[in-house]
Amino acid sequence: MFELCANAARACASVAAGGFLDPSNTLSANAAAFWVFGIATTLIVAASIVVAVVETYRLRSPLPPVVFVSATLWLPNEPLVDAIIGFHYAADSPIILFTLWDRAIPLGALGIGAMFFLFPWAIYRMATHRVPMTRIVAVCLIAGVIDWFMEWAAIHWKLFEYYGNNPLRILGLPTTSMAQNSFIYALMAAAILLAAPRLQGWRVLLFLPVMPGLYLGGAALCTWPAYLGVHTHWPTLVVVALAAVSTAMNVYIPLSALTIAKRTPPPHDEPAAARSLDTVAG
Repeated sequence: MFELCANAARACASVAAGGFLDPSNTLSANAAAFWVFGIATTLIVAASIVVAVVETYRLRSPLPPVVFVSATLWLPNEPLVDAIIGFHYAADSPIILFTLWDRAIPLGALGIGAMFFLFPWAIYRMATHRVPMTRIVAVCLIAGVIDWFMEWAAIHWKLFEYYGNNPLRILGLPTTSMAQNSFIYALMAAAILLAAPRLQGWRVLLFLPVMPGLYLGGAALCTWPAYLGVHTHWPTLVVVALAAVSTAMNVYIPLSALTIAKRTPPPHDEPAAARSLDTVAG
């Protein structure tokens, strides 16, 4: 136990000193697969824009566009997150949005931000209408399955890959990422649910950094045990145990946060029924 704690401390110190592992190999993207994913990304982004516009018009609220913009602001964080989780895109992708810290971020990354709006918004709206948690879990799983199949295809065609000491994978996709990419939407929806009745008028703009913060903070909170192992040479059994714990945390913590948010009453100066910013006009 003491040795494991010492190893964890050394891993944290290494990471703090910039000791992230570098990708073990250089990827060469399949061009045809890239363009297929580019089309899919364009459709997902277009769908998120349509939903944001329709919801803004229907609700007469600034909340949908603010959440949409907040979700898109995660993009500059992607290189840092990739370094932490042991992930990289092919550097020769036909369209590169930007390169930071020698990490190329291609066109397909835009789809992640779009999903950070679409699924949290859907779950938020379900929560405001008191939809049972079982149906919300089903939506999270649907989002996860969509992500899994897209990632499996992308890994197969070498558009990106996960690397590092993470043996608990299915077809190259870590189970921690499978859980995280399913249930982080519930964590984001919980933040919307808690913030909506508490931000009036211009204060709704205070929500802008929330989604990027949850992308970083939520991933770190739920997956830090596995991330410790990714950048080490610890025994497989230890790393698998850490990954299993992190996988469970990525399910339990977001769903618990959403349950708490649903049960949290609105501010005392708001009507009991006010659970969102739907009525805010500015």
